[in-house]
Amino acid sequence: MKTFKDVIFKKHRLGDGCIQGLLMLDNGIEISVVAGNGMYSAGKTGVRGPINKAEDVSSFEVAIFDQDGEFIGDDMVLSWQSREDINNIIEKFS
Repeated sequence: MKTFKDVIFKKHRLGDGCIQGLLMLDNGIEISVVAGNGMYSAGKTGVRGPINKAEDVSSFEVAIFDQDGEFIGDDMVLSWQSREDINNIIEKFS
């Protein structure tokens, strides 16, 4: 089973200070994990600060998409998710 460690992070299209990781599950569900300025995340040095690598993040903003690219869940994003929370999300939707 995939875990948070399988998420590959890159610079977010918003630019410096933001990162995004995408994880495609075997069933076609995609999980987007982001952090940085203006996002519902927290860096180890403070909430919503600039982030350049996942190691600097204590919590992330997460969105889950079905095979058609539509949001899954009652909320469009899940705020301030820990690595353990993200592992639970991956397990739930796998």
